[in-house]
Amino acid sequence: MDIHSLFILNKTGVCIFSRNITSDFDNIDPNLITPFFSALFSFSANVISKQTPEILEMGGFRIAFKVKGEFIFAILADLTASLLFIKSRLVSIVDVFEEFLENNDVEDYEVIESAKFDSKIDSIITGEDELIGSQPLYKRIIDFIKRLTLENEILGATLFTINGKVIFTSLPHGILLSSLKELEIRHTVANEFKLTFVCLDNGQKVFTGKINIPWKLDPLLIVVLFESSVPLGMAELNLDKLIKTIENIL
Repeated sequence: MDIHSLFILNKTGVCIFSRNITSDFDNIDPNLITPFFSALFSFSANVISKQTPEILEMGGFRIAFKVKGEFIFAILADLTASLLFIKSRLVSIVDVFEEFLENNDVEDYEVIESAKFDSKIDSIITGEDELIGSQPLYKRIIDFIKRLTLENEILGATLFTINGKVIFTSLPHGILLSSLKELEIRHTVANEFKLTFVCLDNGQKVFTGKINIPWKLDPLLIVVLFESSVPLGMAELNLDKLIKTIENIL
């Protein structure tokens, strides 16, 4: 679920900053890609008039745009990348860029070259800016999930943040993607995160629940896969016990 690249353009279409997070586009000159973005802006007033991120999907990729002031921010990612996560990255990147402008003069055609700024962008796009301070907390939860899996209490699980950042997963790829898609739909439509479950064709049960952490603003979400032999009511009970155990060990 990769985010490949970030581009910052001024509204004339000049790319003043680009950053490749994966190696997929290392050999492509940003100046060959950004004119394509400029063409999209020219033909879509809807994109450049919104203050919230706009998502376009084409050719196996997701392109997320956000316009702020005289600048356009664009993230190029796989179709599998979480929309919630991409959008939250753009918002954070805009904040860091505006902070950079407060202390640095950037001419219209000047390409930004700053190792410190690069480092901040990398940290935001990978999600490390959110995870670093919480690593001990997440490690305890992950160790607990792994132990339950080894003891055959569950088949696997995924732990992720409200904005779609996957912290840990041992679930099959298809279940992971469908869980993130459900999160995106619920966040967009209802902004609620209630207990949900799905019975797969093979009888396995997929439950999604919320982990409340009193000293953190946002809860975590966990998706757990149970064996087909586990009755539905028992799976729900086991998920509730699992969540309460995690909340008590934090």
